[in-house]
Amino acid sequence: MHNDVYLKVSSGTRQTFSNAQKLIQKNLRILYIDNGLPYSRIAIQITKKAVKLAVTRNRIRRTIRESFRSLLPGLPSYDILVLITSKISSEKHEISDILIQEWILSIKSLQQSRF
Repeated sequence: MHNDVYLKVSSGTRQTFSNAQKLIQKNLRILYIDNGLPYSRIAIQITKKAVKLAVTRNRIRRTIRESFRSLLPGLPSYDILVLITSKISSEKHEISDILIQEWILSIKSLQQSRF
């Protein structure tokens, strides 16, 4: 496992993804670009406006990272930026379920896009 599969989100990161390809779900947006490395890397940005509670934001990040780690060998070599920026109007315990379902759909599309 590579230690550098997680990218930090900064203004420079956002600039890197300015002309990236997009996968858009209802509450989740995935930007991806070819990174020229033998493995994929991921960055996750969840705004407070979208998900109020830090506990929920962190659970979503952990779940996405865990899923990413398990799918890493089958992913094409992309830098992936996961953005959750629009407010999600749902019960707090349902928010992470909704986002994880969208993540799974998006990652399946991403895997198929390469083949």
